[in-house]
Amino acid sequence: MRTKFSYLILITFCVNSFIFAQSNSETYKPEWKSLQNYEAPEWYEDAKLGFWVHWGVYSVPAFKGNHAAEWYGRWMYSQKDQSSRNNQGLATHLHHNETYGPPETFGYKDFIPMFKAENFNADEWADLCVKGGAKFFTMMGAHHDSFCLWDTKLSKWNSVNMGPKRDLVGEIEKAVRKRGLKFGVSNHTAWNYAFFQWNHINRYDATNPEYQDLYGNPIVQKSADTVRIYNGEGRKTWIPRSRGLVKPSERDMNRWLARTKELADMYKPDLYYFDWGFKLPVWESRRKEFGAHYYNSAVKNGKGTFGNPNVVLNYKSKFYKEGSAVRDYERGGMNTIGKMVWQTDDCVYDDHNWGFVEGTTIKPTNMIVDQLMDIISKKGVLMLSFAPRPDGTFPEEQKTMMYELGAWLKICGEAVYKTRPYEVFGDVGDKWGEKNETGHKMYTATTKDVRFTRNKKNTVLYITSLKWPENGNLLIESLSNLDLKTLKSIKLIGGKGRVKIKQSEKGLEISLPKKPNYKYAYPLKLEFKGQIPSVK
Repeated sequence: MRTKFSYLILITFCVNSFIFAQSNSETYKPEWKSLQNYEAPEWYEDAKLGFWVHWGVYSVPAFKGNHAAEWYGRWMYSQKDQSSRNNQGLATHLHHNETYGPPETFGYKDFIPMFKAENFNADEWADLCVKGGAKFFTMMGAHHDSFCLWDTKLSKWNSVNMGPKRDLVGEIEKAVRKRGLKFGVSNHTAWNYAFFQWNHINRYDATNPEYQDLYGNPIVQKSADTVRIYNGEGRKTWIPRSRGLVKPSERDMNRWLARTKELADMYKPDLYYFDWGFKLPVWESRRKEFGAHYYNSAVKNGKGTFGNPNVVLNYKSKFYKEGSAVRDYERGGMNTIGKMVWQTDDCVYDDHNWGFVEGTTIKPTNMIVDQLMDIISKKGVLMLSFAPRPDGTFPEEQKTMMYELGAWLKICGEAVYKTRPYEVFGDVGDKWGEKNETGHKMYTATTKDVRFTRNKKNTVLYITSLKWPENGNLLIESLSNLDLKTLKSIKLIGGKGRVKIKQSEKGLEISLPKKPNYKYAYPLKLEFKGQIPSVK
C-alpha cells in the first residue's frame, strides 16, 4: 500500500522529468534572443591555449609582397592604383608576372596542382600540439580563396579532388581527438566574393563560368559614381566606384551557408571560427541561421544542452550579438576583465602576414608567453596560428617555439590551465601595448608587468612576473590592500628558496629567491586559509 510520502515522491519525480524534458526539447531559433541563451563551455575557459594553422594553396607561391602571403590570390590580379594602403597589392602582381607569367595565362587555380601536402602527417601535427601545451587545435577549412581542405560534396574545388587528393580536415580531426584534444575548424569563405574582386574587375580567369565555385559570383558595381575609402595614410580619399567595388550575390551567400553547415555537420567541431567577411547587413539572416544550426547540432550530437551547447562559435566586431557567441579579437584583446570568456587570435609572424613565407622572422617565445598571461588574466583564451610549408611540414623555428612554450607550461601550467581571473588583472608597465610600424600592438614587458590568476576554488592566487627583476624584488601596487593574515604559504613555482613578502605604503613587496632555471614568466603561488582576500 502506497503512503502519502510515496505519492509525493512519485509526483515530484514526474514533475521534474517533465521540466527536464521540456528544457531538453527546446531548440535554438535563428533569432538573436534565442541565440543569446548561450553559455561558453567550461572546457574552453579551462584550455587557455589552442593552436591553429594558415595553410592552403597560397602556401605554394609563399610571397607576401607588401601585405600578406595568404592574400596572394587577391593581389596577383591587382593592377596599379587598385589597392589601398599605397598600392600594397602591386608588389604581388609584379612578382606573379615575373615568376609565373601574366594572370590571364597563369591564374590562381593553376597553383592547385602544386599544393600537394606530400609530407603532411596528421599524427605529427597533433603531437606537436600536445608538446606545445595547447588544449585544442583549429584546422583551416578554407581561407578567402574558397579552396576547401575537406571532402566537400558541394564543390569540386577541394583537397580530395585536387592537389593533395586527401581529406586534410578529416585526417587532423581524427588525430587531434585521439589525443584527447578539442577540435576546431576555421572558415573564411564569406569574403570570397570580394577576395577575387580584381580578378572579376580586370576580367581575368574569373570570367569563365567553370571557375565560379572557386572565384565566386559577385555583383560587380561598374557605376561611374565615386566612393570614399581609406587610403592607408590615415585619410579618406575619393576613387571611382568602378575600380573595385563588388557585393555578394544570393548565390555567393547561399553557397557560403551550405558549405558552412556541411563543414560543421561532417566533422562536428568543438569550435567554429569565422573571420570578418560576412560583416555586411545582408548577411545577418544567414549568420543567425548558422548559429542556430550549429548549436542545435551540438545538442543533438550529445555535446551539450540548450543554453549550454558546449561548443564555441567565434565572431569578430558586432557580427553576432553579445552573449550569443564568443567574441574574438584579431591580434588584440580586452583591456579589462571580460564579463564572458573571449578569444585573441594571433600569429607567430609579427606583421600583416599569416601564411608561410621562407625566412620570415617569428616572434620570440617570451613575447607569446607574456601575451598569454595577459590574455588569461582578463578571462581570455589565445588561439595561436602557425604557418606550415605547402608540403605539410613546419619550419624548424616554429617547432622550436612549440617546444619552448610547452616546456614552460609543463613547469608553470598550474598558473595557466583551469584558472580564472582575480578581481584585478595585474600591474601594467609603460611599454606594454606599444604599436610597431605596422600598427600592431607589441607585448614588451618590464619588471613592473605582473598578471594575476587564481584557482577555481578561489583559495590560491598566482602572481606572475612577466620579467625577472634584476634585484630580485617585486613591488605590486594593485595589491596594496591585500590582507595577508590568512596567507598559508607562498612559493615560486619551479624555484627553490624562501620567498619573503610584506605590505607597505607603496604596495605588496616581494623578495624573490634565486632565479629558476626555466625561461620566460615567473609565477608565484600564494595559498590562503579559505578564500583569497578582496582588494576592492
